[in-house]
Amino acid sequence: MEKRSLRLLLDTFIIGFVGALAAYVFAHMVDYCRELFLVKIAQYRPPGLPNEGGSLQEWIGAYGLHLIPVVTTLGGLLAGLIVYLFAPEARGHGTDAAIRAFHFGKGEVKFQVPFVKMVASAITLGSGGSAGREGPTAQIASGIGAIYGHLTKRPPHEKRLLLLMGMAAGLSAIFRSPIGCAFFAIEVLYSQIEFESKALLYTLISAVVAYVFIGFLSGGWNPLFSLPPSVTDISGKEYLFFAVLGVFSGIMGAIMPNVFGVVHSFFEGLPLPFFLKPALGGLLLGLLALALPQILGIGYGWVQHAINGDLSGNLMLTLAFAKCLGFALTVGSGGSGGDFAPSLYVGGMLGGFVASLFHQNPAAYIVVGMASVFGAAARAPIANSLIVVEITGGFHLLPAAGLSVMLAYVIQTILSNYLPYPSLYESQVPTPVHSPAHRGEFFTDILADIKVKDIFRPSRVWAVIPEDMSFRQFLKVFGRTEQHYFPVVDKEGRLVGIFSVNDVRPFLFDEDLKDILVIKDIARRDVITTHPSEDINTVLRKFTIRNIDQLPVVADNDPHRFLGMISRREVINFYNQRLNEFKRRASRG
Repeated sequence: MEKRSLRLLLDTFIIGFVGALAAYVFAHMVDYCRELFLVKIAQYRPPGLPNEGGSLQEWIGAYGLHLIPVVTTLGGLLAGLIVYLFAPEARGHGTDAAIRAFHFGKGEVKFQVPFVKMVASAITLGSGGSAGREGPTAQIASGIGAIYGHLTKRPPHEKRLLLLMGMAAGLSAIFRSPIGCAFFAIEVLYSQIEFESKALLYTLISAVVAYVFIGFLSGGWNPLFSLPPSVTDISGKEYLFFAVLGVFSGIMGAIMPNVFGVVHSFFEGLPLPFFLKPALGGLLLGLLALALPQILGIGYGWVQHAINGDLSGNLMLTLAFAKCLGFALTVGSGGSGGDFAPSLYVGGMLGGFVASLFHQNPAAYIVVGMASVFGAAARAPIANSLIVVEITGGFHLLPAAGLSVMLAYVIQTILSNYLPYPSLYESQVPTPVHSPAHRGEFFTDILADIKVKDIFRPSRVWAVIPEDMSFRQFLKVFGRTEQHYFPVVDKEGRLVGIFSVNDVRPFLFDEDLKDILVIKDIARRDVITTHPSEDINTVLRKFTIRNIDQLPVVADNDPHRFLGMISRREVINFYNQRLNEFKRRASRG
């Protein structure tokens, strides 16, 4: 194995360890802020994971809710101030920032961003912000990976790899889902079903390292959610119900990015200082939470209640839409939080509602709904199918999840063609062809089978200069042509040399030389030529040998029979046409 690959494998262990540590610290910061804001100030304690016991009435009724708007507003204000003062890039839902850094930022992240994101997101979530830990963790850990790449002076392609390793490690530590999170890091970059496949080995190792390490830190590797023993194999008729869930999830997967996009645009247009906008979003969220406190915070405790069968179908449908709006108010206003948890919450509640329609046990439908809505809204269906079965331990649900998720993805993709916001992540590009991260990589592939004869235009008339022509005679020809390069032939018409405008420039105003100097004294004898059957990649290399713009084309069977000239510009234009065709086919496919 080459030295570079060995170094990157070592990096996977370092990034996995650091990513898990960052996720562990961040999770405890969120817990601390929740105890401070929600429990001590607002006197409200949401259910956690695992279930701490008590009925729903006790959770809601034992604490007052009247201070919730105060706390959510205060949290939004503090988070907004921190982001505004130290790192405006830290606002938003984290994962999109990591995607943007991969495609458009050469894998680079400002040093302060991960740490500002950690503090601002902990305050937002701890004060009841309706968002998740996973998106911030993705940005924090990927940012640390990018900083590591900067400190170790890595080239841009390795910085991008390190960024993806960090994303996979941080998410794996939060979700306890190494396989799914490794795939998520390489799938979420693109809005079509595409993967950054060369990174999979590295994201997988870093995710597993983070998973193992976080298990030692937290004392176990249990799944995030627990399924009741009654969730067993799926009967044949239930696949029809899961197909219905897939349709509903596709619709919800199209609605969620657009609710977020509309709310975000609304707040962007408000004539308020930036740091006041998250405070206003927090206030509106707090007022909504007076009626539906279940939407506050990360919300996984309420998802577990739904899995346990404690929530009615109508309530779950109401919570699905309310959480969608609450997430938009929290993060769309400029707050700092993630979209994973809200998407899983919305999908889980929608799944529970569908289960109630068919009088089924809700647990399996909640699991599949989580995968379906987020898989569609994030345009990452395969990774989310794996994540959800890993975080619940419901591996026997994978076939049902696959059916529902892919239906949801197809429907979401169709519907989003008619909507302004196609995905939760605006920085996604359709395929690797569209990514600036891969600019130039497809040059060789696109031109691999192209020959000179596919581009060359032999019908054009070129001025060919006899080698015994005087310089004064040439100047008459020069005045009637726009050529920059002049092939030189002998008495038999055989190509024997070439010269350019730059070669004759020193003699233009020397009258004494114009009758003495002949063309063979000016021309270069070592002519670099090409022929019709030569491939374009070889031609491009020839252009760079002397940094010339045109090459003579000679016959395949006679290197001295001049046919015409081919220019570097013609090759580049042909490449751009081919690339645009390739992009159009990729977008349609």
